[in-house]
This record gives sequence, C-alpha cells and structure tokens, in this order.
Amino acid sequence: MGTRFVSAVAFYGPKTGALGELLAGVQALIAGHVGDAFRPYSPEQVHATLIALNGVREGGAVVNEYLLAHAGVRREMDLPRVMDILARRFAVPLRVRIGGFRPGQAAPFTSRGQHLAERTFSVQGEAFVLVGWPADSLAGDGRPLDELRRAMNAAGVLHRYHAQPADVDNDLHLVVGHHAGAPAGPLARATAAVRDTLAAEPADLAIGLPDVTIVAADSHTLAPPLYVSGVPAPAAEVLALMP
Repeated sequence: MGTRFVSAVAFYGPKTGALGELLAGVQALIAGHVGDAFRPYSPEQVHATLIALNGVREGGAVVNEYLLAHAGVRREMDLPRVMDILARRFAVPLRVRIGGFRPGQAAPFTSRGQHLAERTFSVQGEAFVLVGWPADSLAGDGRPLDELRRAMNAAGVLHRYHAQPADVDNDLHLVVGHHAGAPAGPLARATAAVRDTLAAEPADLAIGLPDVTIVAADSHTLAPPLYVSGVPAPAAEVLALMP
C-alpha cells in the first residue's frame, strides 16, 4: 500500500466562531493537565475526515486502498462521482453537535459500544480525540454521516471503518493533538475536565460545502499539506497525487 494520505475532510484551515472557541478551550484544558507532554495540532491542521480517498495504482488504474484491503476488490475510483456525492450532500449544511452528555444520562445510541459521554472526548493511544454526531441522529432521525460514507461505494470507495457490510460509522472525529508519553494520571484528569466542560457547554457546528476540502499529505495528520482543494477537485489532479 502507498503512504500518501488523500481525504475529503471538514474544517481544514483557519478556525473561527464556535469551532475556534471549542478548539482553543479544549487544547487549553489539556495543556493545563498534561503540560509540556502535550503536542497540540495547529488550528489550521485540525480536521474531521469524511472519507479517505487513498489510492493504489493497479495496472494503470487507481483503486481505493480500503476497498482493496477489506474486500479484495480492484475497482477504479470514480472521483467525479465522489465530488458529486459530496456536493449534493453538503449543499444544505449538516448540523453536528459535540458534547451535551453526562455519564448515566439517556443517550439515543452508543458509539462503538460506548456511551456518548465517553466517546465525546478520549485519549486513543497518543491522540486526543473529539467526537461529535449529526444533530438529526441525536434526535433519532437517521445516520447522515454513515449514509454519506456508504454512498461512496457507488464511486468505488470503501470507508475505512466499513470493513464488514454491517459496520456503522456515524461519528465525526477531530484529533486536537498528541501527547509524548504523558503519565496516566494527568491524562485521566485532562479527559475528565474536557468531558465535564463539553457536557455543560456543547458545541453546535455546521458543515456546508465551503467547509469541505480535499487534502493530500504524506502524514495521516495532514501536515504539511501537499495539495488542498475545494469541492469539486479536478479528478486528474487528485489521481496524480496517488503513489
């Protein structure tokens, strides 16, 4: 497999308004507990991956990395169709919420088997991860992000977390930084502080088409970027990025 990371993401670039305030507040809470072991992402670098478009060259065509890895299928990606799916889905902004849940509070669903209060913010390996969900899903009305990712199958793209046909991923992930070997105690205190703050002060955001970007980099952190484009990105330019 190649090492080039190409994704359709939300919120890549400068942060303003509610998202900028959310990011600054969360990073300040983490730094207050973890100190010099905290390696924050820059505001511009923080993003939410909607769908990975990593490709592998096979016999002159570029096939989707995860479709090949999970299903063994060699099918050329239809990037114009990918762009069309994104344009149609985000023509009306998708409302998402991060926070608003406390442990023991009734939640409309679980995420990877966990209560939403736990999934809202966690340390995953060395990464500090925020997770939000579509407002419609929280109101009990569908799974818009999962449906978007599943719609990409028609364009020859399989979502990374759809390894099995019944798998569901309706989560919106934002990594806000990493830690360099911080002890368990400070990590636990930072986690509790961020969860408590978000439970009391959730962030309501919206993803419109201007918030969606195609980004390529040689690191999964998407920094530094090798390519940045709005939607639609020219298929030839995106295909040329594939290793």
